[in-house]
Amino acid sequence: MSKKPYVENPIEQYFVNPIFDRTGYNAVNTLTYAAIALLSLYIVWRLLKANNFNFAGREFLYGTAAFVLLGSTSRVLTDLSDAGAIKAAAMQGGSLGQLYAALDSSDLFHYGYLTVSPGIYIVTALLFLLSIGAGMKMKKPMFPAYAGIALWLPCLLLMLPFMVNFAYLLLAVALAGIASFAAFSALRKFGKIELGLHHKLAIAGQSLDGAATYVVIDIFGKLSGKGYFEQHVLSAGIGESTPLGFGLFFAVKVALAAAIVYLVGKEDMGEKDRALVLIVVAIMGFAPGMRDLLRMLCGT
Repeated sequence: MSKKPYVENPIEQYFVNPIFDRTGYNAVNTLTYAAIALLSLYIVWRLLKANNFNFAGREFLYGTAAFVLLGSTSRVLTDLSDAGAIKAAAMQGGSLGQLYAALDSSDLFHYGYLTVSPGIYIVTALLFLLSIGAGMKMKKPMFPAYAGIALWLPCLLLMLPFMVNFAYLLLAVALAGIASFAAFSALRKFGKIELGLHHKLAIAGQSLDGAATYVVIDIFGKLSGKGYFEQHVLSAGIGESTPLGFGLFFAVKVALAAAIVYLVGKEDMGEKDRALVLIVVAIMGFAPGMRDLLRMLCGT
């Protein structure tokens, strides 16, 4: 009796296999992840708002920054592990080699559901929310920032020996800075908007993501011979649709961020809610942008 041919189920086809085949996102999982993220954000917003949480406070901003760094750095450590760099470092001997050997054998950053996108960012977000809850319970609003930094610093130290491509990093940061300054100026002159810190961070985050993608794929990737590609469906479509390459994607990101900041600035909403919206926009830029920059810095 012949066996029935194996039919790949939708969960494997759209969610599981893209992770382990390293093919990036597709339309189905992108829309699904986006819907889950929006629903989760709404639930968290309602719960924290019911407890009079201050989204506009510096404590929330510092905590967010610390956990964004943690998520991006952890993701790049997974890239280093997947590329064999951690295992190679473990074979160099000495106390440093023993440290990387222990890290490699721990499976902490081995490629898997919880160490790559979107899993790594879900884990990071849950840790951030737990730290917020603990901080509220202890009446210490800065606890999330301290907790995030305490978790991030060891990851950064583990990554330091692999950092080499600083010139490309500086190029991306410089391009992001120029684009951000141009957007700030345009909004002040033509939009008549007084930009606060949260407005600037939203634009800066998206500018960094756009600049990092452009430099990594169109400059560093081509010069180094590494086959970098954009994992997100819409972003890839923009970056690959014209001879401008991901320079167009960079421009679109900056323009879109400026438009969002303009609309949010004109919207009649409370200061705390406005701050949350702008911080979310900033996170959506800084998180992938930092990951791209750190991965390029380490050459993985």
